[in-house]
Amino acid sequence: MLEHYDAITTLADIPGLHARTTPDRIALVADDRRVSYAQLAERSDRVANALVAAGLARQARVALLGMDRESSYEILFGCAKAEMVLLGINWRLEASEVAYIVEDSEAELLFITPEVAAMVEAFLASCPRVKAVIVLDEAPAAPGRHPVYHAWRDAQPAERAARPIDGGQAVVQVYTSGTSGRPKGVVLSHRCFLDVIREVVRAGDELIDWRPHDVTLLALPTFHVGGLWFAIHGLVNGATNVVMKAFGGAAALALIEHHAITKVAFVPAMIRFLLSEPTCRTANLASVDQLVYGGSPMPRPLLERARQLFPCRFTQNYGLSETTNMAVFLSSAEHLDPANPRLAAAGKPLRGIAVKILDPEGRALPPGQTGEIAFHTAGHMLAYWKLPDETRKTLVDGWIHTGDAGHVDADGFVYVTDRIKDLIISAGENIYPAELERVLVQHPDIADVAVIGIPDDRWGEVPIAIVVARPGATLTKADVMGFARAHLASFKMLRTVELVDALPRNPSGKVLKRVLREPYWAGRAKRVN
Repeated sequence: MLEHYDAITTLADIPGLHARTTPDRIALVADDRRVSYAQLAERSDRVANALVAAGLARQARVALLGMDRESSYEILFGCAKAEMVLLGINWRLEASEVAYIVEDSEAELLFITPEVAAMVEAFLASCPRVKAVIVLDEAPAAPGRHPVYHAWRDAQPAERAARPIDGGQAVVQVYTSGTSGRPKGVVLSHRCFLDVIREVVRAGDELIDWRPHDVTLLALPTFHVGGLWFAIHGLVNGATNVVMKAFGGAAALALIEHHAITKVAFVPAMIRFLLSEPTCRTANLASVDQLVYGGSPMPRPLLERARQLFPCRFTQNYGLSETTNMAVFLSSAEHLDPANPRLAAAGKPLRGIAVKILDPEGRALPPGQTGEIAFHTAGHMLAYWKLPDETRKTLVDGWIHTGDAGHVDADGFVYVTDRIKDLIISAGENIYPAELERVLVQHPDIADVAVIGIPDDRWGEVPIAIVVARPGATLTKADVMGFARAHLASFKMLRTVELVDALPRNPSGKVLKRVLREPYWAGRAKRVN
């Protein structure tokens, strides 16, 4: 709602906005615990006061490691009010990876949940900047080595004097998944989260149709920019937000039915999990009026099954951490016709966002030609934390160079075809693995697939497919090759197929293609041929 966006300039303003007008409305639900907007405002004030009392200065980094709960959002807004920077860490990472992020970020205070306490003890001595560890426990616990959150928070005053906050300063730091090296800290300001969406709402463009008394499911984690973005805008609009500790298909279906959820946001892999649950056939999901998906376009068979499960409006968004999640949007109207070829697109840039496609020399390409996607957006990151050279490579004259390959059609729709680094060049032709994967995953007996390029003495590189069959299927290499031959251009044809039990993935769920490539490229000085 426009009046909400006009009333706020920073994330710190959000809890008080609704505490003044609808104080008793429930902001957050986690298990059987409910937090009203008045309580969220009061508790985030206490957190801000406690952070200052702990000796942290403005723009200090505060880390949050653990499964989501209502306190995750109290801490987010407490950091915003204290002008500090919150960084959520993926709790599925290995201890050494978490330790790297804590030390790289120079975090001075670490919030943890009981599930990760043993991991933290294993590396804490290697992070000398951490002044304190606070344990987030739902119930008061006996004193231990570290303070318990509720007592730590409630020892501070329930009010905090309002002070002007610069909306251009950092408030969140998101770490990229680091599939090809060390993760990078993406630094985002208050304006990154608010300015683009404010203009979209002001113009009346379609986005997420927030309405009074919406109930959202927060199934995406806060350590992911998409989950944080969705939660922030649900709270801006005064929704009741149901927090999942961690996503599970059966649990999500039960929560949707129990709480009469109206807004959901998933990645396609999560929708596959929902559809695999036996209860999806009996759960009452009629309350959902909009499903937002992102991360990748949905294969058409999956989209058709999803629409049978959720008879509501479907919309897609595309963005990345460096653009504060949303940059491109595919409207609900484009989803009405299952045969619409634009369902292969990510959508059109949001109002105020420009896109261009670049060749390897950085020159703009015309519609229809594939190159690197770049965005000019008010939501662009401030920088990569302590990586000025990497920042200059990605943020060039106000344009975010995404590292994603794609093209724009004559009507301005953006199509994402792959990561630039996954490009296969075979006999001088560019082959984008994601294009082949989208074709192969439509085979009824293929559950999962990754296409990689391997060296070839004649063609330079050739594509192969690493395939996981559906349980119970009698899939053969010949089946896959025949399907590919029927659906792919000859120059994109697979050299071979490897059948495996599972694809290697990182804790964020991304396929580790470098692991798949390693046996084929081992001993070579370069990973292109």
